[in-house]
Amino acid sequence: MHELLAIMKALAGEKCLRIVTALQGRELCLCQIVELLGLANSTVSRHMSILYQARLVESRKDGRWSCFRLPGEGGSPETA
Repeated sequence: MHELLAIMKALAGEKCLRIVTALQGRELCLCQIVELLGLANSTVSRHMSILYQARLVESRKDGRWSCFRLPGEGGSPETA
């Protein structure tokens, strides 16, 4: 029940829905998501944290970059 509530909370906001839609079929780094939404880095990071905790996105580090994608798309990224 807790997982379902986390998913519902994560998808209740327009920004999180836009992020999930943007990640369909591709991986984006945090800077690309920031540019797409036109929000501050810290705000997007908060949204990504909510999505990550709800297990709606996977993340990996690539040097200085944080990359995100939907679960099950591509290989097995390391989680950050």
